[in-house]
Amino acid sequence: MSTDTGENDDMVKLNVKVPRRLLEEIDELSKELNYTNRSEFVREVLRDTTEPILTPGAQEGVAEGYSDVAAGRTMSMSDARDRLGLSDE
Repeated sequence: MSTDTGENDDMVKLNVKVPRRLLEEIDELSKELNYTNRSEFVREVLRDTTEPILTPGAQEGVAEGYSDVAAGRTMSMSDARDRLGLSDE
């Protein structure tokens, strides 16, 4: 998997110290997920952390869903089926 943005002119080097155990996990995950190297994997993780994946509207919807769960305004799928008179199949 390549996450190269084609913006090599804007790339800067970042040196980071991590515990050996974490580096081993990064290497294992990057290999498992088919990244070319650990730098691509780390860039992707940083991008996912700093650039929201969801639109603001979707983020609001997720937040409302968490609020509903916290307030007990949800029910299990089984309870919903029973309430609507639907079978499990």
